[in-house]
Amino acid sequence: MEIITPGTEQTECKRCGDCCTKGSPTLHVTDNVLLIEGTLNYKDIYTIRSGELVYNNVDDEFITIDEELVKVKEKSDSRECIFFINDDNSCRIYEKRPTQCQAFECWNTEKFLSVFAEEKITRETLLQSNPALLDIVETHEMKCSYSVLNNLFEEIRSGKDVVNEVFDILSYDMTIRQMLSDKMGVPNDYMNLLLGRPLNETIIMYGYKVETEEGGFFTLVNI
Repeated sequence: MEIITPGTEQTECKRCGDCCTKGSPTLHVTDNVLLIEGTLNYKDIYTIRSGELVYNNVDDEFITIDEELVKVKEKSDSRECIFFINDDNSCRIYEKRPTQCQAFECWNTEKFLSVFAEEKITRETLLQSNPALLDIVETHEMKCSYSVLNNLFEEIRSGKDVVNEVFDILSYDMTIRQMLSDKMGVPNDYMNLLLGRPLNETIIMYGYKVETEEGGFFTLVNI
């Protein structure tokens, strides 16, 4: 995406759609009203956890984040926001779009960067009225943290045999998702908000992919 700096000729949106096709917005506390009034639903958003590799659509690069982000979902196998309409480069919720979308001006990123620094929504914000579910989420975060995984993969690369510890974390991640669905009736569409993206998908950031053998056993494959 071309980022046009202040002082250039462009002064208004040309509806090229780049801001909607290069990544979805992160939600801020000011966007909580969109969830309360139903413009956004839990099925429309997901969590990127601290330590995860993500695409930065302002600087057009991949970075590891050091804070939790709750974002609007993107279309399958794409970075397009789920609310983007390709036919005419429009937005299905434009009149009530999130704060970041309102602030984004591709010809001048100063306003967006200022807004990005403001307080963001977290899972704790969303689940404060449900302490039991919040406790499950916090326990998952502790047991499946990317800082722990990062250390384990560093040890694997140095020749240490800690693969089973990685598998234990992967198994816990899968089990808790199934438990939330089976025992607590949590919709599958909500799972990536509550627990972030499945580890067997995001583990690719370490240069490995997970394959499942007969009997449900995991195998780590270097890519």
